[in-house]
Amino acid sequence: MGAHYSNEQRKSARIGGARLLTLVIAASLSANVSAQDLPRVDAEQVGMSSARIALLDTTLKHYVESGHVPGFVAGIARHGKLVYLQSAGWQDIEAQQAMQDNAMFQIRSMSKPIASLAVMQLIEQGQLHLTDKVSQFIPSFASMEVFDNPADFNSSTHKPLREITIEDLLLHIGGLSHRDRALYQSRQVRSRSDTLEQLVEKVAAVPLIAEPGTLWNYSISTTVLGRVVEIVSGQAFDDYLHTHVLAPLQMSDTGFYVAPQKIDQLTQIYRISNGVMTREPEMEVPITVDPPLKEGAAGLVSTVPDYLRFLQAMLNGGELDGNRVLSPESVRRMVTDQLPAAVLPISLNPPTAMADLGWGYGFSVVIDGSQSGFLRNNGEFGWNGSLGTFSWADPETGISAVLMMQVQPSGAFNLSSLFKSLAWQAMID
Repeated sequence: MGAHYSNEQRKSARIGGARLLTLVIAASLSANVSAQDLPRVDAEQVGMSSARIALLDTTLKHYVESGHVPGFVAGIARHGKLVYLQSAGWQDIEAQQAMQDNAMFQIRSMSKPIASLAVMQLIEQGQLHLTDKVSQFIPSFASMEVFDNPADFNSSTHKPLREITIEDLLLHIGGLSHRDRALYQSRQVRSRSDTLEQLVEKVAAVPLIAEPGTLWNYSISTTVLGRVVEIVSGQAFDDYLHTHVLAPLQMSDTGFYVAPQKIDQLTQIYRISNGVMTREPEMEVPITVDPPLKEGAAGLVSTVPDYLRFLQAMLNGGELDGNRVLSPESVRRMVTDQLPAAVLPISLNPPTAMADLGWGYGFSVVIDGSQSGFLRNNGEFGWNGSLGTFSWADPETGISAVLMMQVQPSGAFNLSSLFKSLAWQAMID
């Protein structure tokens, strides 16, 4: 008599077998893929001013030379051409290791658009649908409850009016909470020592803070989507991303940890307090170790050149250097506001609303630039990371820009807004 296996055992075997095949494919792809910058040109060739780019460079470096930030890498591209890529300061102050253009940074929430692209690929292929209930793939999500009083974690709960869908997760309107919020921390929801499978079961055991579809709440949703990608594709999430997103876009310095052969590219994290920089302690699973948890919401490391390639692929409608990772229509849905009007305006840190922003299937999207407080066009898309990484792309001007640091607090000296304003001023055509 043949052996009998549960559904979860079949899923695990499917992913395990696919992982072996993927490792062979990935090794073949990696042999031909190396870190690659976009083609470089003089600023004037793409309607920008070299003098104003020089001012931008001097201004950013002033913050390093003055001891305000440990170091940075910044890059600007326009119309697919790289016009600025510079580094300054230190990757590691204690070791006196100078910052390099290809330094690797923990990009935290800038992982979300990359992970969301993987989801959109499966939707485009018909393997997944926006209206699919998450419980079709993770059965425990069918039993989730909603707090009667979200401000009281001990309050009674009730069944939601409907279940969470894939679209809810892409848009952060499913009622889930953020990994760093007290609700999840008090229940030990997120640990890099967990697997994705273990994590999503912890998420499913915590009541929702709102009825699905009724509130925008920045959340752990994208990490849950990573588990859905595993189940639908039959591949481990990191293998799927490498094979279908990172390798085709030649983003060879992007992944879930800094491998031993790339250790000289690692940038350390520093906390700035009262003018003093102190090095942040390692996570429970260091970033130099392949973690059990492949966290789509916040787990990737990357470089400025890699992320500029990703943004350029989005500006190109899903293609870069002849490699297409998504159709133009699917990209359009990622980079245009898809939120229901009832949840606007959205707020990242209540009660301060972000009246200028909406959300697509992966990126924040500017819907009213007049509310931003600095120059930006409606339709600009991008996102930031909580350790001092910032990215944006503007389809109207063809410009994309990335600034990466490793600092806490991430908004120190408001350098991201200054960088954006100086980049805007450098456009002369």
